[in-house]
Amino acid sequence: MKNNPDGFTLVELLVALAVSSFLMAGISLVYSALSESVDTSKELENAQEVLRYSSEVFTRSLKQTKSMPLIPDASTIVVVQDTSGATACNGTKPAVPFSETFTLVDNKLRCQVNAEAEQVLLTGLEDISYRSNGNLVEITVVPESLNVDMLANGFRIDIALSGKILHEALN
Repeated sequence: MKNNPDGFTLVELLVALAVSSFLMAGISLVYSALSESVDTSKELENAQEVLRYSSEVFTRSLKQTKSMPLIPDASTIVVVQDTSGATACNGTKPAVPFSETFTLVDNKLRCQVNAEAEQVLLTGLEDISYRSNGNLVEITVVPESLNVDMLANGFRIDIALSGKILHEALN
């Protein structure tokens, strides 16, 4: 074999190509795994925010009511606030008793106070359902685009009707 200091042999080039191919394959697998992990993390972050806000809105509304909420269908709940000055779902404090109607339309949680226009409270919900169980309201929230198998059935939020319980205990 002739020793040529100006270039590489075909064998050397093939070895370099094979090594770089293995490195590129490894890097692409790592990138794919990281990308999937980031997507799952974003889905979980969105689900956590949906749950946090849903819990906050419903807790405030249900804890201050003195009467049993009406559940006309699985995705609608009507909460009557008998106390004037209570905080409504739209952030106002009406001077007279009022009712709040929560509905899910087009993956958006909407709230209507009395006969006022509906307001969108939250987006990113695939499904929501309500169920009363004594002095407890069970709300099942399914965030949109949550592809984690163990969380596919959604999350259940249990809220005690403490305003109603106290009102009954004191009267």
